Amino acid sequence: MLRSAIIAAFLSIPNPIVAFNGLRTWSRKVIYQKIDLCTQSCCSPIVPGLYLSNAKAAVDVNIIRCLNITHVLTIEAHRIPKSAFPNPNITTLFIRASDSPQTNLLPYFPMANAFIDEGIQKGNVLVHCHFGVSRSATIVIAYLMAKYKLSFEEAFSYVRNRRRFINPNPGFINQLKEYQRLNYDVNGFLRLEAYLCVKAREHKYKIASMAAVCVGILVPLAVLIA
Repeated sequence: MLRSAIIAAFLSIPNPIVAFNGLRTWSRKVIYQKIDLCTQSCCSPIVPGLYLSNAKAAVDVNIIRCLNITHVLTIEAHRIPKSAFPNPNITTLFIRASDSPQTNLLPYFPMANAFIDEGIQKGNVLVHCHFGVSRSATIVIAYLMAKYKLSFEEAFSYVRNRRRFINPNPGFINQLKEYQRLNYDVNGFLRLEAYLCVKAREHKYKIASMAAVCVGILVPLAVLIA
């Protein structure tokens, strides 16, 4: 009964989709409900403090400021440069993932859930992939499933009610159903592996810089000693 009451409360929230005209025109267009997800920012409120969007919205100064976004979770094949965000103080999490049925997002669910919870406690969270249709929708659905103990079907229907054109690929759908079967618990080794992957990417530039410095120091020393 409590779960049904929560779902009913969610569904009673209005369902606006915020769209802003883009400044550039791209030759490729992906149109949903007359919104070009390549050139227009498209952001959908999911629950208080949580928004689902495309990549254009994540770097849109109007959306970031108007919605008071403090945390941005990116699920993309390529990282968005920190300098692209309107607010340099935004907390970010980057999960490298392609929109392919073979991509395994399941190990990243716990980390993404914790990041979203932190963002909601401290401000507002924007979760996005390129179009805000498959990868980011999967992460948001997983969050609602774990947070409110919803089935995949319940969480999927709820998010689709808020953003009509979400469409996780078949591989992601299978992973979400498996997440439910696991009672929203992910194997500790898989969680650790996902954590290390994300942290390695965060520090790879620092590591590369340190390696360059070490080489710059050690090579001349080796030449002198020889």
